[in-house]
Amino acid sequence: MSFSGTMQDQADTLRQLAFSAKRRNMEGQLELREGVRVISVASGKGGVGKSSVVINLAVTLSRLGQRVLVVDADLGVGDICLLLGESPRYTLDHVLTGERGLEEIVIGTESGIHVLSMGMTPQQYGSLTPHKRNLLLEGIERLSDEFDYILIDTGAGISGNVSSFAVAAKEILLVVTPEPTSIMDAYALVKTLSARHGALPFKLLVNMCRDTEEGKGLYQKLSAITGRFLEVSLQYMGCIVKDDMLVDSVRRRQPLCRLYPDAKATLGFRALAQKVASEGAPTDDGINVEAAGRRKEWRNHELSS
Repeated sequence: MSFSGTMQDQADTLRQLAFSAKRRNMEGQLELREGVRVISVASGKGGVGKSSVVINLAVTLSRLGQRVLVVDADLGVGDICLLLGESPRYTLDHVLTGERGLEEIVIGTESGIHVLSMGMTPQQYGSLTPHKRNLLLEGIERLSDEFDYILIDTGAGISGNVSSFAVAAKEILLVVTPEPTSIMDAYALVKTLSARHGALPFKLLVNMCRDTEEGKGLYQKLSAITGRFLEVSLQYMGCIVKDDMLVDSVRRRQPLCRLYPDAKATLGFRALAQKVASEGAPTDDGINVEAAGRRKEWRNHELSS
């Protein structure tokens, strides 16, 4: 290939990236091949076990025969690799400085899943420009051809980066615990994202609950509040009961479902993975048909009451 031809190819690539970034600024969501599921796992506050949920859901989906990529987008923490006992050689920082390509920093794990680690300090992550975020999302689009599921472990709370990753996915799994602060912060997260981006497909998982009754009761209360005051429907994805074996698995840096296949929490993750896998992909507007039907039922109920 001639030098002029190489320069032309690079120019074409830059124009395509610029077009992708412009399109994403307008539409917000990732453009992926048909069949790929992208789920952003978020929480209103830290300490709700979000990263453990991501890992065990990913590993369980992998055992169902799915190819899973976990994007560790929790600012500067790097919990995913730590919890899996992995130490990535390269991180997103190497990509943004041009030292490595995005494909080069994806690592395979003994648990059967792949991980893309941010590996950045909170200051670096917080200062990501919209252009760099778009380049990262465009890279994830390219990686999607190799996977069936992409789980994005976002940071807790609301920031420009957390919001962009949450909205880029077509499904949002909101992790909440029975603690009052977790419930209030989860409501605030739903309110903020809905105000900024309109209707979004929120799925709710109750973590660290006493039993299934407590989990379902919390969902019913939070769903009633978000439906009445925000006109936002939550889809219940079940609960994970509090389990001391999960604490031990974190200490041993291994997924619970791999270390203790018969633990109570493992059964919860298995049910969650089966529910996720059994659902249809969201529609083009990012809203699952079933979720849209629930919103319609809620509005009809409000009008008749």
